Amino acid sequence: MHRDSSSLRVFVVDSALSHARAWKTFALLTLLALAGSGSAQAQSVHQQAESYLAAGEFDKATRLLEESLAASPADITAHNLLGIALTASGKLEQANAHFMKAIALDPKFYPALKNLAINELRLNRVQDAKDHFQEALKLSPDDPLAHLSLGEIHFANRQFKAAVGHYLRSKDLLLKNPPALLNFARSCFESGEGARASESLERLESTDPQTNFEAGLMLAQLGRYEASARQFERARKGYPDPYQAGFNLTLAHVKARHYSSAIQSAQEVISQGYRNAELYNLLAEAYEGSGNTLEAYNALRTAAQINPADEKNYLDLVVLSVDHKNYDLALEIAGIGLEHVPASQRLILQRGAVRAFKGQYAEAVEDLQQAIRLNPNENLPYFAMSMALMQMDQMQKAIEILRQRVAASPDDYLILFALGEALNRAGFSPGSAEAQDAVNALEKSVRLNPRFAGSRAALGKILFKVGDLDAAIRELDKALDLDPSDFAPAYTLALALRRKGETARAEQLLAGYEKHKAEERDQFRNQTLVRILRAP
Repeated sequence: MHRDSSSLRVFVVDSALSHARAWKTFALLTLLALAGSGSAQAQSVHQQAESYLAAGEFDKATRLLEESLAASPADITAHNLLGIALTASGKLEQANAHFMKAIALDPKFYPALKNLAINELRLNRVQDAKDHFQEALKLSPDDPLAHLSLGEIHFANRQFKAAVGHYLRSKDLLLKNPPALLNFARSCFESGEGARASESLERLESTDPQTNFEAGLMLAQLGRYEASARQFERARKGYPDPYQAGFNLTLAHVKARHYSSAIQSAQEVISQGYRNAELYNLLAEAYEGSGNTLEAYNALRTAAQINPADEKNYLDLVVLSVDHKNYDLALEIAGIGLEHVPASQRLILQRGAVRAFKGQYAEAVEDLQQAIRLNPNENLPYFAMSMALMQMDQMQKAIEILRQRVAASPDDYLILFALGEALNRAGFSPGSAEAQDAVNALEKSVRLNPRFAGSRAALGKILFKVGDLDAAIRELDKALDLDPSDFAPAYTLALALRRKGETARAEQLLAGYEKHKAEERDQFRNQTLVRILRAP
């Protein structure tokens, strides 16, 4: 999406040099400041030349001005007008010579400075253009065209903050130039001004499919998926790659949770003859979001048939099956996937997690050991194995593995969480080294990922055991707030509140906990192992 200096030439053509109407506007911009200057005869020549320029009769303007300059070589207005006429005829070097003569006659004649700078952009002399625009701004500090052009130059040089400053001073000219407005939005985005970038893109009115497509991409980066979809919809009507436009439109609809619109756009792309695995995979997500699980399965199966060597489709099928508690189907799909991609560490890892879901812990450990052999440096298999070992009551083995992983990866919040949980479930005495190790591991896990409820719940339980009631209540409350679906921390929180004398809330929590306690063990297992299934 970054544009180099060659895009500046497009800007100049679009804004001032493309046709007679644009030239009329440009001529008025440069000549209004000179009204009433020179002799009556000179003014008559100037007005006639302007008329020719406005009508697109550039050759007539050229002849008239050359004759006038032969008699009055110091007429700076005539030099400026002749430069405009020659530029319109494509004779940029000759035009620049006359702009420079006007500047030599009067260094404060800013219209010629600005016109020269515009031509230098067309000739890709970016540094010269920048210098002359800056000189022009010394004489006319609020000139919107100079500011817009400097914004484009700074953008091309990736000087985004400087670009934003100039774009903002270009006034309404920015809104009338969609490519420049797009560059302004990118400059804001790169400068950390996401809100301003989003606001400017919302005001973008463009009929150019390329501009619409790039605006859609940027809005998606900003998380504005509905606005992104609108831009991709516009881009579809002429974008040179219909598949990319349709795919991104579908993706934006999915991200916006407009699943019916996503299904419709995906089906339209498919009807155009595109049978891509990634499109069917995205269509499956839309079907599942809309509650049509059967069609989601079918779409993922189609994706796997189109590209049987792509593990992603099998991985997503496994997750979909687990989401609907169809563990046998999940294992079957994992097996089919491994027939096509036998060295897929992700599929082996998933199969191990599903086996743990089914309570097949010994088989799960075998899969996880194989996943570790395929990638010894990835922590997820170790995490999953520790979960399985805990379910098998092999706490010391789990702790040994986790301590080794903490030594190798001291900043992995999941491994630290698992170590704290394993130490807690193994049992310890208050004040023991194991108790302190568990607290240290969980406190660090919380620091690394404050929004992970599991670490806070485990930390709260340990703090309750060691008698730090206030800290325990704080962590357990936060765990329930972060993940209301997991009511397991409510029991320990109720005990802590009861000890603090807050019996009313304690009894309320205990009543709620009674409804969930039958699921507590499975919930712990499922919530931890599901992270394996959904890991990127």
